[in-house]
Amino acid sequence: MLLGAAAALLPGHSPYRQWYVYRATHLLVATDDARPGALDVATSIASAIAARWPDTKAAPAAARSPAEVVKLLRSGQLQVGLLPAAEAVDALEGRGRFAEDGRLPLRAVAVIGGDVLVVLESFAPERARAIAQALVESRAGGPLAKKDSLRGPAPIPFHPGALDYYRGKSAPKSG
Repeated sequence: MLLGAAAALLPGHSPYRQWYVYRATHLLVATDDARPGALDVATSIASAIAARWPDTKAAPAAARSPAEVVKLLRSGQLQVGLLPAAEAVDALEGRGRFAEDGRLPLRAVAVIGGDVLVVLESFAPERARAIAQALVESRAGGPLAKKDSLRGPAPIPFHPGALDYYRGKSAPKSG
């Protein structure tokens, strides 16, 4: 009986439970902390999203490596990642360190220097559009203002929602 009570109580104290709750209530922009400056860029992106779209509670998150960011995207634990362009291409094509896991349908939301802000192909178009808009609007004087073009050539296909925003289309009507 004591074992049953302990088993019932221990999962409630697990740090994983807190992670699941946090992840469910925040839009996390994950990158690796192995590359100098990558977390600063992810922080700027999350701040831009949160400023334009406060209900997302966007926040940066650091993984140990780009491969770990891809793994978290693949498993559905994260929705948005900031990856070096070469890593994004390898994950999309299922080659290099990602060959064993196969192709991952990544789509670009923005190109930021040598990095690509990515989501899965199944990411909601209106959310991808809102993120693209938040990043563009933050460039007026914000921390992303000095970065290269957000739209400009991506090594992987753009997400349709982000592409619609960059092409100037209006938001899809719901109803």
